[in-house]
Amino acid sequence: MNDDVVVLIFVLLVFAVWGLVLFRRWLYRTPDVKTPVAQDGRKPNDEVTELLADHGYEVTHGKWKVNLTVRVDDKELGSQMFVDYFAKRGDGIYVVKVAKSRKPLDLTVGSAIRERLLAYALLYEETAGVLYVDVAARQVHQIRFELEL
Repeated sequence: MNDDVVVLIFVLLVFAVWGLVLFRRWLYRTPDVKTPVAQDGRKPNDEVTELLADHGYEVTHGKWKVNLTVRVDDKELGSQMFVDYFAKRGDGIYVVKVAKSRKPLDLTVGSAIRERLLAYALLYEETAGVLYVDVAARQVHQIRFELEL
């Protein structure tokens, strides 16, 4: 074989392997989704934000709707998750859920907390945890999940 053909085949193989590596890196990367941050004039100011401020948290954004598509077999179903607030303290950003009197959460039962709040903790990669705010009791509970795989 001609030396030029061998070099050409080698160069094409190098480009093919390089392209495959880049494609796999792109395919398996996590999406770059950031938690929302309100502009200065759009931050909420209510009893919850004051309670969070009393506990050292700064609210960065108010109500946020996250649209979901659920696939069951070949059927697509729409759904949403609603985040009450986003707050930060230090370097940590927290998803805030406000306690509802019609849906009380027993904070002494780990499985109940997991069922109600784990999805919110996993919603954004940079989330440090979930803040569960009970306005009536004037309490803010910081909840973190540690997974052991």
